[in-house]
Amino acid sequence: MFIEKKPNAAVESKKAKVVAEREPPVESTRKKDLQGLAFDDQSRRLSARQPADSTRLPQGEASYGAEPLGEVRRIFREADLPDRLVPTNLVAFTHDPGSGALTMTLRSSFTRKFNDQNTIRFEQVISGILRPGSFSGIRGIRRGMAEIDAMSRARSGVVSIHGRLGPVGKSVEFQDDTLPSLP
Repeated sequence: MFIEKKPNAAVESKKAKVVAEREPPVESTRKKDLQGLAFDDQSRRLSARQPADSTRLPQGEASYGAEPLGEVRRIFREADLPDRLVPTNLVAFTHDPGSGALTMTLRSSFTRKFNDQNTIRFEQVISGILRPGSFSGIRGIRRGMAEIDAMSRARSGVVSIHGRLGPVGKSVEFQDDTLPSLP
């Protein structure tokens, strides 16, 4: 036989459990719509710590909507790279001056012939690290099956484009004034 030492406390505890079972847990009423995903009615609950507008860019990152082409060309000139390497169909970009991370979004992908042997494909999103004299870690630019992984200033007036096909790398140099204009 079980004898309760504090019968009043046991009764209060049992009442609290019954009430908790009847009422659902209180959740935040703030929601963020996730339109464009698999289902139209999807939404995500926001925690109290997460700001309602979570579409902001990460701290230190800048996006220029007014004139993205002019801004990216200015950034390339400041990095001592020819601004002709920036496609004119640029619609948006993000740049983090601290790390040098640059992502460019183009209106559409395109192919451009640089010379008789080099035809380059530019994807719709191009990203890489922009530092003085080089644009490295590039994603979104290809030469046939080869990945273009860096563009750098070889010497005054000459740009070197580095590509990689498997373990073999190759560099091609272009005079600044012989670079084709990009759409």
